[in-house]
Amino acid sequence: MSKRFWLVVAIVSIVGLLAVGAIAAQGVTGTQAPGTWVSSINIQNTGTSDATVLLTFYDSSGAEALAYTVDPPIAANGSRSLYVPAEIPGLADGQYSVIASSDQPLQIVANSSSSTPATAGAYTGLQSDEVGKALYFPGLYNNYYGFYSEMVLQNIESQDATVTLAFYDQATGAPVKEITGVNIPATSSRVFALADLAGVPSGNATGLLSAKVTSDRDLAAVANIWSSAMYGEYGDYNAYVVGATAVVYAPALYNNYYGFVSALTIQNIDSINADIKVTYSNGVTETKTLLPNQAFQYYQPNNAALPSGNSAGVFSAKVESLNSAQIVVLVNVEDKNKGLLASYNGPSSASTSVNVPVVLKSFYNWFSAQTVQNVGSASTDITITYADGHSKAFTGVPANGTVNIIELDSAGSVLPDGSSISAVITSSGEPIVAVVQENSEVMYGATPGDYLLAYTGIAQ
Repeated sequence: MSKRFWLVVAIVSIVGLLAVGAIAAQGVTGTQAPGTWVSSINIQNTGTSDATVLLTFYDSSGAEALAYTVDPPIAANGSRSLYVPAEIPGLADGQYSVIASSDQPLQIVANSSSSTPATAGAYTGLQSDEVGKALYFPGLYNNYYGFYSEMVLQNIESQDATVTLAFYDQATGAPVKEITGVNIPATSSRVFALADLAGVPSGNATGLLSAKVTSDRDLAAVANIWSSAMYGEYGDYNAYVVGATAVVYAPALYNNYYGFVSALTIQNIDSINADIKVTYSNGVTETKTLLPNQAFQYYQPNNAALPSGNSAGVFSAKVESLNSAQIVVLVNVEDKNKGLLASYNGPSSASTSVNVPVVLKSFYNWFSAQTVQNVGSASTDITITYADGHSKAFTGVPANGTVNIIELDSAGSVLPDGSSISAVITSSGEPIVAVVQENSEVMYGATPGDYLLAYTGIAQ
């Protein structure tokens, strides 16, 4: 098998644990996010023939817990969703890291949801160019207006990793805490909740942070975010590795749009200052200089120049490093009225074809919305083609414009009810990027909670 993907955490009916003091400084083996969690692994075969896929689960000690071959193989351009508790026989309850191997190129999205509180999150499986010895986290929170964060780090090598955690104040860029000599055993994962790490600042004034993680072994990582606001909120995103990234996009931003607001966080991951320019789709711009490792959060409702409300409060953005310093972008989306939260990685790779591994329509009461941003210089036609052969086209999407493909009958979805399927979004000429949001208004009506998830489409 030639292709490998890392899922930093797949959770099967596990309740968050508590950790304090010296134990926390070396990480713990269970998520600290409240709830009892389950997961699904959503796999898209982007190859030219059937894909034989092997999922290898590792427990907290790094020992192999189960090797599971997906059967039958996944057809070319097809997809498969595996609900971990029910469809992976022989896997005991617990928290696992996963390596997916295949003889065909794949794209993977991991969805997780909890009960008591009812929350959910999603992230894309990490590929070889998304793991490394230096990882960056633009947005981390330690009791920042009630928000908390944790970093989940997976050592993907066969030898123990020695790791350093360095935290930076977003307001000043100053380093505020460094933790050295952290050990992560071979092929295992460890969870580092900021609230459990002695000396990491907290509170509304100092609890808004960014981080850099360095290691002598390759790591894969995600960050989890949660709050006890409303009925409980949760989001997660992939950590970033160093890359030549001077332009990043944010397809979906909100300013009191049907209750939704957003925050766009930019981190300078370079060794030089980064001169930042944010250009919104309505022409409004913002600029700032960021120190190395510093992040800065642009909260859209705080910008009086941005339109607000149900008709005008939705837009996209282009984020540039004017002096070519490397940057990364995180977007948090929140509905403060309902208590919904989701996070997504700002895409930096644009192309005329974008893969989305999981799209939902009336799938156990879930639906999805794919927001596609034309990041080119001219108008373009955009088509979404689903793995079952259905398709839908949108003509004349302007430069810097977006189209929102909502999988509801009322919004013109062409999918049959009960669909959980992959899709490819293509452009007739201009480069595009996409983000997918999943939601369940039906489940919210029955048991209020945070049913909002988001993940970033993958450029082909």
